[in-house]
Amino acid sequence: MEAKETGKQQVIKKGEVAEVLSKQRLNLLITLFLALCALFLWLLRTTPEGQRWLASWQARRNAALNQQRFQEALKNDPPLGFPLEKVGIENLAESELPILLVVLGRCEGCNEKVVYEWAEMGKWETLSKAVRFVLVLQEGVKKVDEIGRDAKGVSLVADEGGEIARRLNAFFVPRAYGFEGGKLVWVQREGNLGEVEILERFFEAVKGREKAWLLIDAWSREMREKAWGKSLVSLEKGGDKR
Repeated sequence: MEAKETGKQQVIKKGEVAEVLSKQRLNLLITLFLALCALFLWLLRTTPEGQRWLASWQARRNAALNQQRFQEALKNDPPLGFPLEKVGIENLAESELPILLVVLGRCEGCNEKVVYEWAEMGKWETLSKAVRFVLVLQEGVKKVDEIGRDAKGVSLVADEGGEIARRLNAFFVPRAYGFEGGKLVWVQREGNLGEVEILERFFEAVKGREKAWLLIDAWSREMREKAWGKSLVSLEKGGDKR
């Protein structure tokens, strides 16, 4: 009996030793793997190709993180049907036309050009018959009045404290919102869109795709007429027919 007990103890001890050695080998392999990874990264940083690869990887990672944050921020948008009266704009006269409300930043730097481009939208007869523009500027009343002196056919609103921008979740600018019948019917959910792209999407939402294209074409023709004259545009149209 004692011999059997001794044999069992030896087997158990051998198993424990094997387990310890197995864990040590695993730890050694993990340490070796991490050391090789560190060496690989160090070598990457010391070569032009490696630096380009790391920069490309970092750029893709940042883009993915920014896109994730962007999608999370969109969850705070006002819902469709949100009433215009809750936006916080006072003395905004009623209009039978659909309203395109555009939240803009401060009139400085690169954004200044964008502000003035939107402020000139009301000068186009094609657009003024189809939409009413309301521009929310994160500026004081004095600056807004200054811009408004040269702006025709648009309504300018001062939002120096950013209260309106926060109600509409305008976490990027310019950001556009479409209202019809006093209710929100469309929200811009993509950044870095130009005026034409925003108008296309807005008109598609309130008038349908076909009418939107017709409106954009008519606006384009009006711009060509103003730049070249009606006679040249008529010749261009005649050439197209042929």
